[in-house]
Amino acid sequence: MSEPTDTVTPLGAGRFLVSRDGRQRLAYATQAAGATWVFLDGEVIVIGAAPSAARAAAVDEHASLAAPMPATVVAIAVQPGQKVAAGDVLIRLEAMKMELPVRSPRDATVVAVKCREGELVQPGVPLLELDEA
Repeated sequence: MSEPTDTVTPLGAGRFLVSRDGRQRLAYATQAAGATWVFLDGEVIVIGAAPSAARAAAVDEHASLAAPMPATVVAIAVQPGQKVAAGDVLIRLEAMKMELPVRSPRDATVVAVKCREGELVQPGVPLLELDEA
């Protein structure tokens, strides 16, 4: 049995159509801080060389708590002191007429919310802070 093959078609303006086994999904990509940030299926993936495993872990968490592209904060579902579980939606963003959920990368407690509803946020800027692991 052969491995599934992804087809990626650039659509312009940082948008890509990703096709696999007849299923099509829209991905967004932007470059910031020397890395490429990709938003696909509610997840943010940072592509770029990290100098160490510790740095990579910090970048991955940072990426998961930041906007993948310029976006507007439409809802904040948490407040400081609130416990959250891995995968919980913490903030909902809107960009290019699509809703982008920001999910918790792990079980944690919210330390600070660094944005407000209606605010235009930029890629790579942390939207909230979680307690240390």
